[in-house]
Amino acid sequence: MAPKTLNTLPTAFVFDVFGTVYDWRTTVSTRISQLLSQKLTSLDAIGAHPSSSSSGSSQNKSKPDLSTPDAISKFSKEFAQEWRDSYKDFVVTHGGTKSPLQSPDINDNQEEVGLNNVTPSIPRATDPSEPPYTTVDTHHLQSLRGLLKKYSLSHLFSSSEIQELSRVWHSLKPWDDSKPGIEGLRELAIVSTLSNGNLRLLVDLQKNSGVVFDVLLSAQLWRAYKPESKVYVGSCEVLGVGGKEEWDEYIEEKGGDGKEDEDKWRFKERGKVAMVAAHIGDLRAAKACGLTTIYIERPREDDDVEAGSNYLEEGEDWIDMWVRHDEGGILEVARRLAELK
Repeated sequence: MAPKTLNTLPTAFVFDVFGTVYDWRTTVSTRISQLLSQKLTSLDAIGAHPSSSSSGSSQNKSKPDLSTPDAISKFSKEFAQEWRDSYKDFVVTHGGTKSPLQSPDINDNQEEVGLNNVTPSIPRATDPSEPPYTTVDTHHLQSLRGLLKKYSLSHLFSSSEIQELSRVWHSLKPWDDSKPGIEGLRELAIVSTLSNGNLRLLVDLQKNSGVVFDVLLSAQLWRAYKPESKVYVGSCEVLGVGGKEEWDEYIEEKGGDGKEDEDKWRFKERGKVAMVAAHIGDLRAAKACGLTTIYIERPREDDDVEAGSNYLEEGEDWIDMWVRHDEGGILEVARRLAELK
């Protein structure tokens, strides 16, 4: 079954950030490689090649081969991927109320998902009733410390240098199509982030990259992480779509006949907001909450490398627009939707 495409222009777009808008892999691995190359200026720092190390030494078992520039580059890419993978585990571990996206019947049961019970409110920063919330920034730092220790590299860096490296995620390079594509979409509708990245991280990304959004929305606002339902529902409400106030205005305008189901109306209204992501899992969660979905293929980005082929082979058809690797990314989304204006 071929992916379908949109025929109605959304009123707002909410973007996943890591991997969809920004090429985190190149930025992070390059920075790690640069720092290691600067630090490894002596044989003692570089360490022996794994093949020549003592097989009985537990200290050397996790020490990587950093004996050549190519070896450093290879390890840096692997380190960056492991760092990113730790984030995925972190989101699963720290997530609260899970989205109904796991349902295999997503094509059949969309109108049954009301989600009024997870409609969020933005908590006060010092609310003592709220459980502790760990930001992605904090996770990145903690995870980095753990990985450096794992590979016997902690001694190469001072505490301040580790802090600085953990903030490499604030300076990610965007994909070439991201900036012009988002500029094009902003001429058509409201364009926002919808990321697990905390707000300070998103602000710095925008400042450092020049990729400008109309709104910066973070799951931090709901003390949650995608794919929790309240993140998607809450983003729509913040953007003035499908909330309680909109429902009340709608009923007042109709004359309040009371015959229409509020949950179904709000679910349908959320279709005016399009979630844009390079991860089918993210889109599946958004669709379960009623949002329109736009999938952009990015190299090696989807958590499930076979997600796209499995989607097609199994005959699923809930993705509303699909942009393939060679079609121009976000620029192609803007081009297609400009025709609907």
